[in-house]
Amino acid sequence: MERLTRKLDNNVYVVDDARIKHGENGYSGDAIYKLARLEDMYDKLISREKEITEEMEALRIDGRMHTDRYRHLEGVKITNNTMKMLFDAYWRDK
Repeated sequence: MERLTRKLDNNVYVVDDARIKHGENGYSGDAIYKLARLEDMYDKLISREKEITEEMEALRIDGRMHTDRYRHLEGVKITNNTMKMLFDAYWRDK
């Protein structure tokens, strides 16, 4: 993955002017697009977390906790939770 930001000595990150363009509707460009994709990915993790929980609950109610599907969902939930924790650790405001 190509990095778009540069870290300065004082723990500040900058983006080259060529990576961001200002237009009448706000900013755009490579850096903004990549940021938006990260935000979309985080939103998808959150919505998928709710979907997984609901599906697991339905399987639990039906007594199907020992099925391959339930075990698969457990693995996906663990993976998603790990990704969410990483996002939260690095995305958190200073």
